Amino acid sequence: MQVFATDGEPRAHEALGTLTTSIGFTSTYYVYGGLPMKAALLTVEDADIRFCIDGTTPVVTGAGEKGHIMSSGQSYVIRGYEACRNFRMINAVNSNGATAKATYFY
Repeated sequence: MQVFATDGEPRAHEALGTLTTSIGFTSTYYVYGGLPMKAALLTVEDADIRFCIDGTTPVVTGAGEKGHIMSSGQSYVIRGYEACRNFRMINAVNSNGATAKATYFY
């Protein structure tokens, strides 16, 4: 996992808990000090998630799963304002209690 200078400067972060319905980044972080989000560093903790960045709603494993799987302990950089706005995640397995941390770059 690499974060490049072109990804901007880290200015905000949040903790995300997942549920049986998908969630995205908190919309108040899309713009910070008048600057649009350029990238987000996502780290998964506790349990696996499924995520999408194209506007598709992820679905849990075993229920017609949709989205990329990320295992606990993995990190991923999401680049681009639209990809960050479209980001959604859900527990990989129904009610597995996954959490994630996100740092936002502007």
